Amino acid sequence: MKRFILPLIFLLIISPFLLGEGFSGKVKSFTLSNGMRFFVLERHQVPTFAGMIMVKVGSVDEGKGETGIAHFFEHMAFKGTPVIGSKDWEKEKVILEEMDKIGDELAEEYSKGKSADRKKIEALRAKLAELQNEHRKYVEKDEIDRIYSENGGEFLNASTGNDTTQYFVMLPSNRLELWFLIESERFKYPSFREFYSERDVVCEERRMYEDNNPDGFLDEEFYNVAFVLHPYRHSVVGYMEDLLTLTKKKALNFFQRYYIPNNMVAGIVGDVKFEEVKRLAEKYFGDIPPGSEPPRPEFLEPPQKGERRVIVKFDAEPRIQIGFHSPSWFERDNIVLEMISYILSRGDSSRLRRDLVVNRKIALNVVAYVNDPGVRYPSLFTIYGQPRYPHTVEELEKAILEHLERLKTEPVSKEEIERAVNQAEASLYRSIGFAENVFLAMRILRNVLLFNDIDADFKRVSEMKKITPEEIMEVAKKYFTENNRTIGILLRKEKVK
Repeated sequence: MKRFILPLIFLLIISPFLLGEGFSGKVKSFTLSNGMRFFVLERHQVPTFAGMIMVKVGSVDEGKGETGIAHFFEHMAFKGTPVIGSKDWEKEKVILEEMDKIGDELAEEYSKGKSADRKKIEALRAKLAELQNEHRKYVEKDEIDRIYSENGGEFLNASTGNDTTQYFVMLPSNRLELWFLIESERFKYPSFREFYSERDVVCEERRMYEDNNPDGFLDEEFYNVAFVLHPYRHSVVGYMEDLLTLTKKKALNFFQRYYIPNNMVAGIVGDVKFEEVKRLAEKYFGDIPPGSEPPRPEFLEPPQKGERRVIVKFDAEPRIQIGFHSPSWFERDNIVLEMISYILSRGDSSRLRRDLVVNRKIALNVVAYVNDPGVRYPSLFTIYGQPRYPHTVEELEKAILEHLERLKTEPVSKEEIERAVNQAEASLYRSIGFAENVFLAMRILRNVLLFNDIDADFKRVSEMKKITPEEIMEVAKKYFTENNRTIGILLRKEKVK
């Protein structure tokens, strides 16, 4: 999972294209016989385009003992095919098979936990390292990246979330067929090379973002407490125990189950022609057979019957998360909760920022957000904050809860509602500069894949305009209750004297 860091100035540029009422009428689409859908937005201002493939698979789809596998396959998708990335596939394949035998033994030993034979593990790792050194002779490392870069590619990346996985790149418009070739090949014939070295990379990501990062450290415990059954309870990167026991067979089964054309959508935005996109899609993706509808989580999260609280210790400044179970993205109450998140923490004039950060200086920052950590299933309305020294998390918790109580008893002003609507509406029309086509593709594909409506984000803002102060009070009373509340607190670890 990658994170995007873009200059703030990009967020302030208004896109001339989006000054309308949605994507309908601007985006053309077609569906191949295997069920794969393509969405094309022609924008001929600059001779480039963004290509994106989004797959309806994320950490929420992972089974017991397989956490982290969706994110791990994202890494594997960059490792090439028997043709792309190999100097001699027949010789390389022999070594890969030997590595898999060792890898399976290693995973089996790791699965024994505390009773595992550490000497055997070290011996197997040493043997695997020898084979990895031999394997490097036959590998053209990062060849997908090299091919794209040599052909003017930029912003090549991918990301895995709780709900979806997406792959994207920007290219000159005369490299459209190259995009179709590379993307179709890597999803038809993944080689799974460098499997074990990449597993080590993901384990290190796990240490970096979960074990050695205060926010990740708190997040993991917070979601584990907030959700009892639902797979939103585990992080995208997965548990270390599952990563260490991940085998190529598990990864291949996961790929075959979810990376099927009827579970994938593609977006092409930029200087392209619809008929050419359609021709190339049929040529390169049309021969991929469809698959059975992938299994989906069937866990019904039981109603929460009392406050849940978890406190963790870490060598970092204190922080707090307060979460409330919330309804599905499709329900009216969810839209009202999004409005409340704007009123509470969007912009310097929002309630929590103005009162707790600017005026009283209790907090360094406070932010509220809905649909945490995902939108495919009911999730959480969450407030995150860091107290400003010498104030404590207890003071910050009390102040936040007082603001939530105020929402139940005092009508929100019409000015606050108007400001929130304006902010939500403005977010539809902001551009992010040179990578604008990538983010337009992301929005289009999310709308169709997750919400089955290409104009879903526009329609949601239209619904926000109908929200009344009385509705906000009712929703606050309904969800911001003690029995529906989970609190996660991180305190600084005491130093041993």
